[in-house]
Amino acid sequence: RLTDNGDAMLGFARTILAALDDAQAYFTGSAMRGKLRFGSADDLALTQLPQILRDFRQLYPQINLELTVNQSAVLTRRLAAGQLDLVFVKQEPGTSDGRVVRRERLVWAAHKSLTLEPEKPVPLIVYQAPSITRAAALTALEAAGRRWRITCNTREVNGQVAATRAGIGVAVFPQTMVPLDLVDVTALFELPTLGELEFALLANPASAREPIDALI
Repeated sequence: RLTDNGDAMLGFARTILAALDDAQAYFTGSAMRGKLRFGSADDLALTQLPQILRDFRQLYPQINLELTVNQSAVLTRRLAAGQLDLVFVKQEPGTSDGRVVRRERLVWAAHKSLTLEPEKPVPLIVYQAPSITRAAALTALEAAGRRWRITCNTREVNGQVAATRAGIGVAVFPQTMVPLDLVDVTALFELPTLGELEFALLANPASAREPIDALI
């Protein structure tokens, strides 16, 4: 049998071995080197993506992460041109063979102060073309026979959110990305139902796989 000192040593030994396992796991990951040119649609900054990128930088400090933020269509073109290694974009369901992270329903959102008479054109806050949410909004309104007018064209999510908060129109958001101070007005303004979109990861087949797989 172990003596009292032996029992004490056993406890220390278990702690030492556990710390060794943690150290090996940490340095095995961080030893990965290289460069990763990552692109993300700007409105995905409203998701958990910033925290994911912080964690990635801590786990793999020797990977040089280059971040490009733009609209999904631009990022997809740059990926095809070999200028990016991995992109996180919005796309219509089933558009590509990329890895789908999740699927979202689109909704109409506005500030609670906005009023809209049924016979008046719907004031729209949209991204500049090409844009999935812009196309979804215009297609749905035209199919429903509703008139519309664009009150704000924006290139990035901060402009869209600011214009919507200012009450100058309605905007299309993925359901879980509607800011807390905005409301879903689909039923209130009798607006047509919108479809869904996917958040997907698309990788450049010519790029090094290790950094790509680590971030995925």
